[in-house]
Amino acid sequence: LMSARLRYFDPAQRRAGVPPDVGVLISGMTDTTTTVTFVNLSATTPRTVIVQGGAYGEHRFETVAADGRDTPVGAETFSVQLSPGAGARLVLTMKRYVNRPTVAFPWARN
Repeated sequence: LMSARLRYFDPAQRRAGVPPDVGVLISGMTDTTTTVTFVNLSATTPRTVIVQGGAYGEHRFETVAADGRDTPVGAETFSVQLSPGAGARLVLTMKRYVNRPTVAFPWARN
């Protein structure tokens, strides 16, 4: 079984993984937080990334902090919209191993 803190999905192409021209770097982890940076390298095309807590959605995101502002999530996934040439550093607060694991992609869940 795969063990991962985060898993990414490309909703435009309906597949696992990051969209074309998107880079992701995890720069820090604690027992309840993950710090991750997203960058859209395309100069013309916006990109959307779905971020999932854990390889099988077993973690729940409580908040996402960006630019000093916390946004409540309360779910196993959330979306990041990246403008052309833009990037974002996010601090994700999560509760780990609280959801029932699933292999279904985010758009195939109820």
